[in-house]
Amino acid sequence: MNYAEAKLEAQTKADETGYDYGVMKNAFGGYSCFMLPQKRNRGGSELRCEVVSCSNLSRCQIGHGPV
Repeated sequence: MNYAEAKLEAQTKADETGYDYGVMKNAFGGYSCFMLPQKRNRGGSELRCEVVSCSNLSRCQIGHGPV
């Protein structure tokens, strides 16, 4: 999956669920997206990925979103 596809998938899932998703480059090329835990529970690669939040802030789950 290329970057644009991974970013679109992450944004779609974030908008559907209200959870933050991360986009990261894979070691062997390509990109992947994955759901992130609450901000206070993030560590390791979860701190080095691009975070994609829900577009509608009223739908963000507790511990997620840009705020």
